[in-house]
Amino acid sequence: MEDGKRHYSWRTVAVVLGISWNAICYSYSASIIGTTLGQPSFLSYMGLDRRSDKQGLIGTATGLYYAGGVFGCIFNSWMADKFGRKWVIVVANVILLTSSACLSGSASIAMFIVFRFFTGFSAYMLYLTTPLWVVELVPPNGRSITAGMVGLCGVTGYILAAYVGVGFFYLSSDTSAQWRAPLAIGCFPPVISLLIVYWLPESPRWLLSQDRETKAWEIIRRLHTIPHEDESGYAEAEFAQMRDQSETERLHNSSWSELMTNSFYRKRTILVIALPAIIFSTGNLVITTYAASIFSHLGYGSGQSINLLAGIYVAAVAGNLFSLTYIDHVPRNVIMALGTLLCTLVLGIETALVASCANPEAAHRGSLLSAAAAFIFLYLFTFNTSLEGPSWYYASEVFPTSLRTKGMTLNVISFALINLFWLELAPTAFATITWKFYLVFVSISVLGSAFIFFAFPDTLKQPLEKIAGMPPDGNELKNSHSIHQEES
Repeated sequence: MEDGKRHYSWRTVAVVLGISWNAICYSYSASIIGTTLGQPSFLSYMGLDRRSDKQGLIGTATGLYYAGGVFGCIFNSWMADKFGRKWVIVVANVILLTSSACLSGSASIAMFIVFRFFTGFSAYMLYLTTPLWVVELVPPNGRSITAGMVGLCGVTGYILAAYVGVGFFYLSSDTSAQWRAPLAIGCFPPVISLLIVYWLPESPRWLLSQDRETKAWEIIRRLHTIPHEDESGYAEAEFAQMRDQSETERLHNSSWSELMTNSFYRKRTILVIALPAIIFSTGNLVITTYAASIFSHLGYGSGQSINLLAGIYVAAVAGNLFSLTYIDHVPRNVIMALGTLLCTLVLGIETALVASCANPEAAHRGSLLSAAAAFIFLYLFTFNTSLEGPSWYYASEVFPTSLRTKGMTLNVISFALINLFWLELAPTAFATITWKFYLVFVSISVLGSAFIFFAFPDTLKQPLEKIAGMPPDGNELKNSHSIHQEES
């Protein structure tokens, strides 16, 4: 808030961490495919090392996860509004637990691909609902940090998957446990989530939409005040703002058509669809998913490639932790635009290094290989210092409660489709045009950064009700600025 005070306690942080655990459930399931594809025993068991259509099957096994995610998002948009955020988490984790177990027990590549679809279906329900739930729970001041914990937990899931893959890589390649066990370990995060979800509070904004005002107020009172400090006036003013917004929203259309027919929400819809298309056209998911293969193409052995894959996630975690020191002080459009440009710069240098390594007779090739590997680390660090956090929660900030799940659904579907596109294309592109594939990402990102800077509204430290802007009838909410006025 504008008074610079922290209006939440360690209890709020604990709740956010409990919800953010679901980001680990998502990211472990999303990234374990990277180490799985690098396990010799998996390629041998599935017969991929003997098939001419190996690259196509690898692309399908990767891409069907995101195709399932599209359908999961559509289902989620209905369920989250109908039954609340908590029940979405429960259902998604049950499906994820079941499909992860079936992945581990896959007897053929066809079975593996089918359950990758269902894993994506459930994981994307978590990817959509987790940041939305957190954003609806926390106060405006410090929201970048608390919501940023979702991104931090997401990267933690990536690093867990990577090091589990490393550990089992050194198991005898004669046994399928080398790749089955890491997939089976993916059952544990959803089990933990199902054990703790009972103690997590429902979104107060969803409760208000269901006429459960008393319960909503109790949650705001507990989570938006610091113990032993008299801040009830602040919490009451904030809650009044939420209540007024909720009452106003009931008077207006909250169907899918509102996102297209209302010019204000249509612009927001275009922006949240464009956001993942820009951010993840920097090459992030292609690099992280196929990192083991990329390192292999650079000349590193299988063991070295798997270890380097795990290492890049350490760089990512470092970037996320570093971002928490300033993320709540830099306007959203500035940090996302600047982050996109910096990633483009790093990837441009990486492209030049990889191109130089392509010549086996190149002078100092060993040094060039080491530098190329180092810049992949630097790329992941750069991405996570500026883009990882906002990529999770920005879209959930720019819509009113009545349209938030629908807007987030389109945002996450865009994320799934852009990654489905790039990941399906990547194996063939790397095999045919090699390092030139990176130039596509560089070109898109330069234009995308400018679009983000000039077109995206800044949501830093603003109440969600204020960010929602003018209601469709053009009348401002009577309390839309009350908190700022009282604190000034």
